[in-house]
Amino acid sequence: MSHLPNFLVIGAARSGTTALYTYLKQHPSIFMSPVKEANFFAFRPEELVYRGPGADHANNSVAELESYRRLFNDATTESAIGEASPLYLYAEQAPKRIHDLLSDAKLIVILRNPIEQAFSHFLYARRLMIEPLESFDDALKAERQRQDDGWIPMFQYSSFPRYHEQLTRYLTYFDRSQIYIHLYEDFQEAPVDVLKNIFDFLNVDSGFTPDISYRPNTGGEPRSRFLQNLVMKPRTSTRLLGQFMPTEWRQRIRDAVSQGNLEKPTISGDAENFLKSQLSDDIDKLQDLINRDLSHWLS
Repeated sequence: MSHLPNFLVIGAARSGTTALYTYLKQHPSIFMSPVKEANFFAFRPEELVYRGPGADHANNSVAELESYRRLFNDATTESAIGEASPLYLYAEQAPKRIHDLLSDAKLIVILRNPIEQAFSHFLYARRLMIEPLESFDDALKAERQRQDDGWIPMFQYSSFPRYHEQLTRYLTYFDRSQIYIHLYEDFQEAPVDVLKNIFDFLNVDSGFTPDISYRPNTGGEPRSRFLQNLVMKPRTSTRLLGQFMPTEWRQRIRDAVSQGNLEKPTISGDAENFLKSQLSDDIDKLQDLINRDLSHWLS
């Protein structure tokens, strides 16, 4: 039976969307696409010709409607059918594309302190071995050139977390009641409470409690680049082994090895001040939009 989703986790990137995807999958009344970050509404119907590190991930996004439909073929009796692509919040054309196909869809948003988000995005790119610069300050200075060179959007660290600007685009097409917004810090402090609220939003049993012991997808600076390269870019032998192991098990093993090899550097004062200067206006407007005090994001 062919389905399309009736809800989407649209972002923000590096704000717990992978963890949320993992926990939503456990609910018996929720079907999640087996592919996280299909990116269908971010790129369709664009020609995918990104260049630079990590370009293959974007260029291999699901771009055809029938391919997108097939992601949900295994849905059966679940009442909530969804997918998670955090690029949707950033992608300028995504709100209209989603509305054109899924005008009644419910949208879930997690917002993280944008200064933390930008730095976490950089550390995640370092973990994936696709960010060649060791210095976040240098990566911020390289943003314009990378954009001109056709690199994938994730390297635009300072513009990714302009949440007020991005949510305003969605509110042009969707009623506020269709969008559930919570903060990353809420999710960190009380994940079960946030999940129960999301279950209510999706009209599924909020009494269900998922296993939240696994926290996937952390970022950091690799201690050993050789080991990190081995883990994140598996060779033929490990790919063959992976054919006999469920995807989730492979990801958990990969994350465990990778996280043991990571250290967490801190953001420089110069980079932090630059991001505050770039993002403070958007944060001020966001406070009014979501009715939350966000002054601590700039303290």
